Amino acid sequence: MKMKKRATLWSWPTAVVVTTVLLALLLSACRPAVPTTTTATAQPTALASLDTPSPWDDLDDTWGPYLAEREWGNPREATDRGNGWSFTYEKALATPYRFGEDGIAGITDCNANVAFAFAFFRPGEPYLTERLYGLDGPGGQYGETILEDRVFYENTPTHSYLRYGYRYPYQAHFAAITIEYAKYDAHTLVAQVTVEGLENASSAPLHLVPELWFGADRQGQIVHRDESTWEAIYPDGHFVVVADRPPDSWQITENEYPRRATINAALVNQGRLTNTGAGNKAAWDFVVALTSQRTETFHFGLAYGPDYDTANAYANHVLETADALLSMRQAEARSLYVDDVANHQAVYQAALMNLLWNKMYYAYDGSFQPEWKGEVDLHDVILVPDRWEFPWPAMWDSCFQAKAATLADVTLARHDLSLFLSDRWQTETGHVPNVEWFLEGETPPLFAWAAWQVYETDGDRAFLETLFPRLEMHYAFVRRAYDRDNDFLHTGGFMGMDNIPRPGAPDEEEADLSGWVAFFARDMARIANEIGQAERADFYRREYDQIAVQINDQLWDPETGFYYDRNVHGFLREKSYAGLIPFIAGVPDEGQTARIIEH
Repeated sequence: MKMKKRATLWSWPTAVVVTTVLLALLLSACRPAVPTTTTATAQPTALASLDTPSPWDDLDDTWGPYLAEREWGNPREATDRGNGWSFTYEKALATPYRFGEDGIAGITDCNANVAFAFAFFRPGEPYLTERLYGLDGPGGQYGETILEDRVFYENTPTHSYLRYGYRYPYQAHFAAITIEYAKYDAHTLVAQVTVEGLENASSAPLHLVPELWFGADRQGQIVHRDESTWEAIYPDGHFVVVADRPPDSWQITENEYPRRATINAALVNQGRLTNTGAGNKAAWDFVVALTSQRTETFHFGLAYGPDYDTANAYANHVLETADALLSMRQAEARSLYVDDVANHQAVYQAALMNLLWNKMYYAYDGSFQPEWKGEVDLHDVILVPDRWEFPWPAMWDSCFQAKAATLADVTLARHDLSLFLSDRWQTETGHVPNVEWFLEGETPPLFAWAAWQVYETDGDRAFLETLFPRLEMHYAFVRRAYDRDNDFLHTGGFMGMDNIPRPGAPDEEEADLSGWVAFFARDMARIANEIGQAERADFYRREYDQIAVQINDQLWDPETGFYYDRNVHGFLREKSYAGLIPFIAGVPDEGQTARIIEH
């Protein structure tokens, strides 16, 4: 579908900024969800322990939908160190990734040891669809653009139930596919795939291709136990997948170049898999003869255990109880977040569950920029802005997401803020790297605000006390790096907007960054006061007051009643979002506020 061209002012960062700022303010009025505790559970040890499944909130989130949707087209996987888009969708057919894995409706454990996902093929298509297709940044009209039709439905903080909708292939009206997962316990799941034929279903058979594999940098092998059982063996244990029927064909290969492509080649060239092979990537092929409105359902039992017999017993047990387990977990999921708002309940519930779908395993060492290699070290499940369009952390997005996460799973919010303000991401200078495309960049410094939002949800003072020294490092860096003439006004950084006009040198001062730093100081004073550091609270209150005075003296235009950037030559009178940030930070007095609202 051709998209209408939008006004030049509203590039994607602008829309994200305005939407997320307004959303964050609205979320502040919502009632927080009950904090979720995700404590690790013991490994399964014997079939005798099988009993009634525990409630969803007694489970942990060791296994979840953490597989990326688009690992290709990111700097971390770049084959040309100067081009972040150099690892293309087509290269992913044969070339293994270095940092992560991707797939359709895939699951993996929190360390991404072994992955399971679904692929699809229709005779005549140029390749097996193992990952969602879209346009890269240079190719899309507005940057990265997913072209596939997929929808996220239910999800829970422990991923006890997941439902995902997908139409294959793109715009062909061929098959509507619903993929569901339900956890029996922390290490055992059942997957249900429902395939419904659409109006063009009779044109060709559908090949449903579940795949089980290890990343190229992971140790492990896949064993073909019998016609309907895979065993993934690795140093941490055994992961077993059992199908409810034998496939039409199967194949095992290696997740390395070029053998990674042999499963794709077998289906494209022969229309079936080889029923042979050895290695760390396996696939089944179930051929589905569809007609319009005909539905076929498949079940798969998945279980992790310390040995094959235990994992196999659990996997077979959930296959036998699949319908009851799926029904129970779906009912639990649909009961979440139902009493939190007075209106628009369905939208609110869907928004929080979509947020949980954006948890993704993310690994990166900074190597796209050679000078950053080894300076950052993430290998964790985190929230990303969008698991297809923006499958990497972006710092102020992460702060807004932490606020939203307090309504869905406050443990997740604490985890991400603590991680980004640890020595695995924040540098010794106090700088918090922005995104993998440009690690030296800074975005609006919202970590103190986000930390306070988390604290207001769960009252965990120890969390504030732990984070406070790292927040102080960040504040000192921002003041030092962006107020080089020591006048309490600031310029520089990537303030979330790539198209705001700026006055330029000499002596440029920015209304938005200066407002954000005031905002930072205000929340630092609040946190310091709450944890009993009175002297530091006084320091940050003085910082706020001095910044506010300078913003009002230097960046307020009484003639038009608005805040503007300026340089030595005067104001750049371009009304933009930048002039609203001092307002958000509480800088204007009552009269100034009234004039801003008039705009």
